[in-house]
Amino acid sequence: MGLNLTNRSSLFEANALPHLRALYRMACQLVGPQAADDLVQETFLRAWKYFETFDSTTNCRAWLFRILRNTWITRWRKSRLELPLAEDEAGMIEPYYDWEAEFLRGEFSAGVKRALSDLPADYRMAILLADVEEFTYEEVARIMECPIGTVMSRLNRARRMLVRLIQAQRDEGIAGRPVLLPEQTLRRKQ
Repeated sequence: MGLNLTNRSSLFEANALPHLRALYRMACQLVGPQAADDLVQETFLRAWKYFETFDSTTNCRAWLFRILRNTWITRWRKSRLELPLAEDEAGMIEPYYDWEAEFLRGEFSAGVKRALSDLPADYRMAILLADVEEFTYEEVARIMECPIGTVMSRLNRARRMLVRLIQAQRDEGIAGRPVLLPEQTLRRKQ
């Protein structure tokens, strides 16, 4: 490519920066708000470093989400080696979700957020990418670096798990106000 710094900066600003909010929202879901800033910053640093390799005919948003995922995995692998600290019940922190306020009011209750946080990481990421960020199955497969069939399988399982988790919360009376079940709120991807 061989872009000069001015052109590279302009292209990066026009193509990558508009996706900052969506990446931050996903990072909050993956690592919580305390670590989300660092994860997004590291993602954008990597994107800047390798921006000359970005193919402008492809989806920059999907490229950035793939970098975010890879950065998150790298951090997770490093943190696995750390010994966990013993936490008492008072020291436990409830996960925080920094979704856009109007989106939350219209779509999710505390029960749905709780159910999402209880999903395994790969299932939660598939749901968030496909049903919240509205990536196609093909884009999700590229971001998650897996076959499209695996994406479809994970989404199917995740949606069924969400229904069971939400129903269990309703049965226990902890879900709060009634919520729409995922199959009622999610549109089918092609």
